[in-house]
Amino acid sequence: MGTPSSHADQTELAICAAFPTDLTMLLHAAAGRMTDDLDLAAVQMGLNDVRDWLVLAALDDGRQRTQLELSRVVCVDKTTLISVLDRLEKHELIVRSVDPSDRRVRIPAITPTGRKVYAKFAIARDMAEACALDGVDQSGRALLMDLLARIAHRQDASLSGV
Repeated sequence: MGTPSSHADQTELAICAAFPTDLTMLLHAAAGRMTDDLDLAAVQMGLNDVRDWLVLAALDDGRQRTQLELSRVVCVDKTTLISVLDRLEKHELIVRSVDPSDRRVRIPAITPTGRKVYAKFAIARDMAEACALDGVDQSGRALLMDLLARIAHRQDASLSGV
């Protein structure tokens, strides 16, 4: 991690060089770099990719969410989420129960084994983040997190006139 070694790394560097002031391109390249690093960490610990961990992380907060609500939280379409949940359930990292108010709705929950995997992967995530932000001081990191949170949590803007 940290040094460009793959084709994807070269592509992300090319995007950043070609569009140094384009926020969308830079965010896309940064997300791609983090996803590549975290996908590798996920595979090394028996997960399929970072989406498995995103689901475990969302479920670890203890809030009950339907599968549809969970898909919105982890920014994964419903169809893809179902395959992730199927895989996690097969490995006994989650269980799904029927919503008592609507038998058609399933509520996934993390298992004790899933919590252990989540905690182990959180260490790998922290290492990947530290590598990505190497050389950035604490105030710079705090500012980056604040700005990204503002972008991620802003209300959907009207696309009229676009």
